[in-house]
Amino acid sequence: MQFADRKLGRRILISAASAVALICFGLSVGVWRFTNCNVLDYIGRASSSPRDLNDRYLFACGYVWHSLDGGKVWNRVDPGGLPFGTRDGFIAVGHRSGQLFLGALITSQSSIHCWDCAWKNLRPAIYTSLDGGHTWAFTYKFKRGPAGNGGFIGLYVDPIDDNNVYAVIKNADEITFYNSGTSAQFWKPACSEFYDIGRICHLPDAVMQVQNELIHPGIENTE
Repeated sequence: MQFADRKLGRRILISAASAVALICFGLSVGVWRFTNCNVLDYIGRASSSPRDLNDRYLFACGYVWHSLDGGKVWNRVDPGGLPFGTRDGFIAVGHRSGQLFLGALITSQSSIHCWDCAWKNLRPAIYTSLDGGHTWAFTYKFKRGPAGNGGFIGLYVDPIDDNNVYAVIKNADEITFYNSGTSAQFWKPACSEFYDIGRICHLPDAVMQVQNELIHPGIENTE
C-alpha cells in the first residue's frame, strides 16, 4: 500500500509539473506576441512639428520615437503615465516645444448592464505631453466603441491655429471628425459619415497640405 501511495504521488507531481510547463509555455507565447513589434509597420503614422517638418514624432511598439532629420534616424523615448499595455496610437506634434498629443484606445468600465464592456468596448482617449513624450497626462475620453472594429484613424494639429486639434475616429461603420479649440482639453463632433454613403467629411486644407508634404523614409533605431 505504501508503494501504491508513492506511485500515486509521483503521478500527481508529474501532472502538476506538466500543467506548470503548459502555463509557462502559454505565457511565453503571449509575451512573444506582445513584444514582437516592428516600428516600420507604423512609420506612416509619424507626425511633423508645425514649426519644422524635419522634427518628427512617432508612437509605436509602446515607445515614443523622435527624429530631427525628417525621419532618417529615430531616437527612442520611454514614455511614462500611459496605461499599461499601450502599444500603438496616433501622435500629433503641437506648436510649443515638447508639446505632443496622443490618441490611443483604453479599456472601458463594466456595469450590471454590460459586464464585459471593460475589454469588449474600448474607448478612444487623448493624452498630452509637454516634455517631448517622456511623461503623459490623461486629457479626454471619447465615447466607447466595439473592440477590434474602431479607434483612431488620425490625429492632427492645425498648422496655423495652435489651439485647434482634429481627431478622426472610427466606430463600427461610422467615422466621426472631432475638433478641439482648446488644445485637446474639450472636443465636439464636427462631421460624421458612413462607409455605405461615401466621403462627405474633410479636414481643413491647411492640415491636409502639411500631411501631403510629409515623406516617410526608412527607420534607423538608435536606442
